[in-house]
Amino acid sequence: MKLFACMCNQPQRLPAALAPVRAALVAQPPVSRWGLGYIQSGDVLLVRTPKMSEHPVDLAGPLIAAEIRSDYVIAQAVGPDGAAGGTDNTPPFRFRRWMFAMTGTKHLAEIAPTLLEHVPEYLRRNLRGRTPAELLFHVFLAMLHDEGNIDDPNLPTPATRRALAATVRLATAELERAGKPAELGNIAVSNGRSMVLAHLGSPLRLRRLSVTTERGDRDESFRGVLLISGGDGDARDGFEDVPPNSAVLISRDLKVSFADLAP
Repeated sequence: MKLFACMCNQPQRLPAALAPVRAALVAQPPVSRWGLGYIQSGDVLLVRTPKMSEHPVDLAGPLIAAEIRSDYVIAQAVGPDGAAGGTDNTPPFRFRRWMFAMTGTKHLAEIAPTLLEHVPEYLRRNLRGRTPAELLFHVFLAMLHDEGNIDDPNLPTPATRRALAATVRLATAELERAGKPAELGNIAVSNGRSMVLAHLGSPLRLRRLSVTTERGDRDESFRGVLLISGGDGDARDGFEDVPPNSAVLISRDLKVSFADLAP
């Protein structure tokens, strides 16, 4: 349905930077559950609402209302999908410094037992809910574990992309083996030092965030990046389309690059 992810270098000014695009961060009803994850003092904190809403949901609302200040944010609203409800099944999902959200998981539940075989026991113990997205997140963590990168706070974005690409490749292969179409959604993942997004499904759009000085000029000291997935009411002005089947790599210093999802 709707997902957004953003990074900035001045967390106290993130609400001001998002203000011009608030309309694009609203998920249209019906919404079955929604949540927001953010980094604060090195910890991943979650605000999750596992309740159905028949009204539009402003995914940036908690940032404004609670005056949350963070330089890494991932938020997602999920439409009625037949999956189990409850807080544990509400994205984003977290493990240590990592947080993860995914927009589309069609048919993944049918290959869940096979995917679970690729997750080490110590990671399985972190599975709280029963959603395919959370399971795929743990497959991704297993890929990082295999390369010894799961706890590296300064992991280069190409290494994150490589693990994400391997995860997508595995899920795609298992879906094809099961005779199911490989229709995966967009993915956002961050370790609190960098961020990587995979464009696999609906349109994914990028916008450079900005704030103004008291005189109304653009403040060049602020840098920020916003990505939005979900076509229900997205603003076009100021956004650029991310190429399909590609990854967006956002480094610690907010340099943005695009890469093929192939390993």
